[in-house]
Order: sequence, then C-alpha cells, then structure tokens
Amino acid sequence: MLHDRWQNVIETLVVTILPIIFLVVLFGGVVLFREKNIDMDGKSPINKTLFYTSKYSIIILWGAMVLESWGISLSFIKELESMKWVSLGLWIFGFMLLFIGRLELGNSFRIGSPKENTRLKVDGIYRFSRNPMYLGVYASVLASVLYTLNPVLFFLRYS
Repeated sequence: MLHDRWQNVIETLVVTILPIIFLVVLFGGVVLFREKNIDMDGKSPINKTLFYTSKYSIIILWGAMVLESWGISLSFIKELESMKWVSLGLWIFGFMLLFIGRLELGNSFRIGSPKENTRLKVDGIYRFSRNPMYLGVYASVLASVLYTLNPVLFFLRYS
C-alpha cells in the first residue's frame, strides 16, 4: 500500500515537473536571447496567429496528462496499467528529446524560420534527426493520449 502511494507520488511529480521545466527553459531562453539582442521569434511559414496557436496548443495536451496524473480523470475507458507505463516511458523519452534538442541548438534556436543566417546543426542528436524536438512533441502527445485513453486529445492535436 505504501509502495503504491510513493509510486503514484513519483509518477505525478514526473508528469507534472517535466513540462514545467521545459517551459521555463523555453521562455527563460527568450530572456537570455533578448540580453544578447537575438530575436528568438523567427518568420512564421503560415499565418502568424495560426502558427503560434498550433505551437502552443501542445500545452493543453500536456495539461490533460498532468490533470490525469493528479486524479482528475479525462478517460473514456478504464485505464490499463501496462498502457500507463508505456505512456510514462514515452513521456520521459519525449521530454528528453525536447530538452536535448533545445539545448543543443543554443543560440540558433528559433520558433519559426530564422530571420538571419544560422548554422545548420548536424552533430549531437541532430545527426540522427533533423528535428528531434518535433519527435519529442509527438512522443509527448502520444503519451498523453495513451495515459488518458482519451482519443479527443489526439484529434485536437492533429486536426
């Protein structure tokens, strides 16, 4: 009983803390970039409002998984214990890709296409994937869908 309680506490902390830390790194980077006179906002390839809405809508999906971990059920189906562990693994993997991808880009990171010349990153994690951060986002979205067993979350992200 006590083991299960600690397991739930650790699970809730992992699910909650990873997106918070990533958002702090992401938006904290804006402050650091401004101090260096670097504009982190690149050119949006589509309508700017639509572009940023689609980028930041991921926070809603991450929030659904956080709420579920807090015991606020969004599930349509009774959760399967094995599915929960698969989703937690994907969640951690996704955030690892997000953190590594963001940090390895350093001052070349932009949301959208850079307005100035930046160096093509081809080493580190970027030698395996052109955009590991997108893979991280997809893994975290899939984790959220599997964790909540709520297919509406999938359609919200991919519609």
